[in-house]
Amino acid sequence: MTNHEEGKPNGAENDNNKSELEDTTAVDIDLPDESKTQLINGGAGEDHPEKFKTAIVDPGASSDGEASFNGLGKDEVLQYANDPFWVKLRWIMFILVWIGWLAMLVTAIAIIVLAPRCPHRPDLKWYHTDNVYQAYAKSFKDSGDDGIGDFKGLKDKMDYITDDLKTNALWLSAVYKADKDSSGMGVVDHKAIDPEFVKDTDEFRSWVKKQRKEGKKVILDLIPNQTSKKHLWFEKSVNQEGDYKDYYVWADGDKTKAPNNWKMVDSNDSAWTYDATRKGWYLHQFSTDYPDLNLNNPKVVEEIKDIMKYWFDAGVSGFNVRQVEYLVENPDLTDEHDDHRHQTLNYNGTLTFLEELRKVAEDYSDKPGRERVLYATVHHANGAQIKSYWGTEGNERLHIVAPYMGQLGDSACDAKCVKEMVEKVISEETEEEQWLGLQVGDQDMSRITSRLAEQDPVNYGHRLVNAHALQLLLPGTPLVYYGDEFGQRNGNGTAPGKFHSPMQWDNSENAGFTKKGVNPYIELSPTYETDNAGVGQVIFKDMTPFVAYQTLTELRKEESFQFGKTKLCTVGDNVLMFSRHADRFPYFITLVNMGASEVTVSPSDLKCLDTKDEAKVSFHSRDEKVDETLDMEDQSVHLAAFDVVVLKYAAED
Repeated sequence: MTNHEEGKPNGAENDNNKSELEDTTAVDIDLPDESKTQLINGGAGEDHPEKFKTAIVDPGASSDGEASFNGLGKDEVLQYANDPFWVKLRWIMFILVWIGWLAMLVTAIAIIVLAPRCPHRPDLKWYHTDNVYQAYAKSFKDSGDDGIGDFKGLKDKMDYITDDLKTNALWLSAVYKADKDSSGMGVVDHKAIDPEFVKDTDEFRSWVKKQRKEGKKVILDLIPNQTSKKHLWFEKSVNQEGDYKDYYVWADGDKTKAPNNWKMVDSNDSAWTYDATRKGWYLHQFSTDYPDLNLNNPKVVEEIKDIMKYWFDAGVSGFNVRQVEYLVENPDLTDEHDDHRHQTLNYNGTLTFLEELRKVAEDYSDKPGRERVLYATVHHANGAQIKSYWGTEGNERLHIVAPYMGQLGDSACDAKCVKEMVEKVISEETEEEQWLGLQVGDQDMSRITSRLAEQDPVNYGHRLVNAHALQLLLPGTPLVYYGDEFGQRNGNGTAPGKFHSPMQWDNSENAGFTKKGVNPYIELSPTYETDNAGVGQVIFKDMTPFVAYQTLTELRKEESFQFGKTKLCTVGDNVLMFSRHADRFPYFITLVNMGASEVTVSPSDLKCLDTKDEAKVSFHSRDEKVDETLDMEDQSVHLAAFDVVVLKYAAED
């Protein structure tokens, strides 16, 4: 067909050819070998110079002469898939990728194996790491000018507990509505606060909840062994009303003869009293005014659990279970066959009861840092019985058991005596799973400073620092009775009231507990002008017991004191040494001279604790050489009378 037939003039065809040539672009291409030449030229196979110009017609080129390259078609790519050059190049790239990947894998493994591991930290709860400070409610601070400590006074002094003592856990004792002279033990209502302390129980509950939200802990006493005779339960039990009939331990019998030969705890009097209304005998191990609850009765157990829930709902963080060794007695009321208490002391039923309480506490331990705790002081139990109060997996009981350790600061108990006492309750098992409470005083015993001052009127302050070091640095939770931090002594009067003497804030009249001219509800200690929180914080030549307490509390935050293993040994009769060592953390050795003479501890003496060649002084009770580095290979440690020195060693890899 001619151009004429197509309707196009010859000139138009020429114009088109000219346009195609104008769209042709000259491109310089390097051709290092024949293979590349063939690839570019569609496989023509002709010889080409190293550089040449070839015309590539780009149908999609723009009118301004810009060229584009459309690449190879499928057939062309397949044609050269087996070309030796490209096969070789692919293998090289494949091998390089795998070598790079393997190199990264080896490097990652080397980092994991050779890099320092993170030190192991056990899952510690708040009650493992904090001190617990016990305050006797009506003896802490009077804000109403009536001589009785009250709720507002307590709130006004909370900064002292949290800031000066560096603790967030307050154990508040004798706070329930109870018989006036019962030291809080004759409870009338477990769900009401003593109106002399605070008139509105709901106000107290709201405050407790607020403390919990702020990360502070409030702990109360739980008194499941007994109530006051004025308690509604007992009044109904006397009248044998419904289920209340068996809420207490009753026994039938002639009013002239007690049901058995059981004796009261603190006297040789019978533990039974006849009630003429009921015409039966009720058990009272501590006072005729405090009848014993029948904890063998499941309904009574549920009542105690309900009390716990009531206070847990209010934000209470735990309970100190009072009189734990006497809670459950033999329901058969069998006579004692000797002078020991087999039927009422550490009786097996107590353990089952504690398991029920533990379940309630666990149900409320919903978040880390918000766990609920149960603990108790044990005065009359052997090693096996103490361990039974912790329980076993699946039968957990108390979180913390505090064996009586009042001898920690007793001048009659030398270093070997203390070592033996501590080793009875500390083992690898107790350090890992069974947590100790460390207590040297409470509301039921003579204050530690009074005991020390009676034994050694000259050096009692130094001995108190000894006791602080043992209580704060041995494994366990320190349970500190108010005023012991600076050396408060018993008040005037009789026991147990003199153990609850008003807190001594300063050396003003009435020790700052209440205003001048007001008579405190209970007598002060006669030494309040020298033994008080204000004077205790003054730095003298020798470190005061209060400053020592504060310094040792800070030191206790070190990991090795929190969860390190403990090893004890002695030098002679008077020097107790113990190490606290957590793997891969700095560790410590504490030296306590419990005698009135100077002692030199040689490097060979320290070898029983696996020391290293170099140590730094972290604490000195006379505030000497603190932060000084000692060469423990050649240098001895000189301890003055009643000195306490803590040495710090570098962490081991």
